[in-house]
Amino acid sequence: MTFEALVVDPRREPVPGGWTDLVRAAGLPATWDADVLAALAWCERHRRVLAVVTDRGGTPCALFSARHVTPGPRRRFGGGPAALPGLLECHLPPAVTQPGHAFHPDLDAGGRAEAVRTFERAAARRLGVRTAGVVYRQVAAEDLPVFGGLGRLVRPALPESVIDNEWDGFEDYLRHLPRRERKNLGRIRRLVDQDPDVVTGIEDALDGVEASRLLYTVQARHAAGRRAPDPFPAVYYDLLSGRPGVRYFTYRSPAGALLAYGLLIDDGRAMSCQGWGALDAAHGGHGNLYFDHFLRQIAHLIEHRRSRLILGKTMTELKERYGARAVPLYVAGALRGAR
Repeated sequence: MTFEALVVDPRREPVPGGWTDLVRAAGLPATWDADVLAALAWCERHRRVLAVVTDRGGTPCALFSARHVTPGPRRRFGGGPAALPGLLECHLPPAVTQPGHAFHPDLDAGGRAEAVRTFERAAARRLGVRTAGVVYRQVAAEDLPVFGGLGRLVRPALPESVIDNEWDGFEDYLRHLPRRERKNLGRIRRLVDQDPDVVTGIEDALDGVEASRLLYTVQARHAAGRRAPDPFPAVYYDLLSGRPGVRYFTYRSPAGALLAYGLLIDDGRAMSCQGWGALDAAHGGHGNLYFDHFLRQIAHLIEHRRSRLILGKTMTELKERYGARAVPLYVAGALRGAR
């Protein structure tokens, strides 16, 4: 099979039309929309590239979103700074917890592996000697043959927690939990429902600045003395708002002030938790909301009959209380010359 790849810098070049075609064909969520990724490219410290791999007939077969991570310049003897080679890190912005690769559903494992190699060769031509290799984040176990092989590195990554939808209704879900967890989670749900200072809801849109501020509040709280991650750009929320499959599970004061929210992305088959933002207690935040929002998203999962809910990484033991299982993920890499 013969493939071709077009690699573009979305800040300076239009994203090929094949990108949108494959997003639709593969049923990818709104986080893959070209205008969302192009806007985020302006907010990143490292250069982002997008690539479309097509077959001989021009049909798009694979998509790649990657950032070119380079160290600072090194001073050369007797001259100016020299550019150091970096790695091309494949993931979906603004976080690094979402894979940056997607394939046409009809493309087999052999075709996917060839699409990966085609992308790597095209990216090497585009970036030249400034890239030392490619790293793919969040590779599923079933895709290891696609990204692995002779001279390529594969390492375990943090697993993600997943809830498989096996129930007829929310009460059925609760009955399947161990008695202790059923009692504790039910108590949390009642406390939030009975709190006169909290109004729950599901909204299609949030103000981007407000959403980014609350998410960063949570990130800074958990940084534990380390530098907190860069805030998600407000434009990310502004562009996602109102798109199909985007839902915000919100908690507001009776006056309408946003206390907390959980972003849920639905691709029509599965749902994925994409962020939690909340006020600190010292500034009007409420307890139990984080634990409650998972319950409301599980109820939403069951109501809309999706196959699974991806709760994300970290806090694995906590998520097991909701019935989640840990799904292994991997990081795969190829050094320049090993392709």
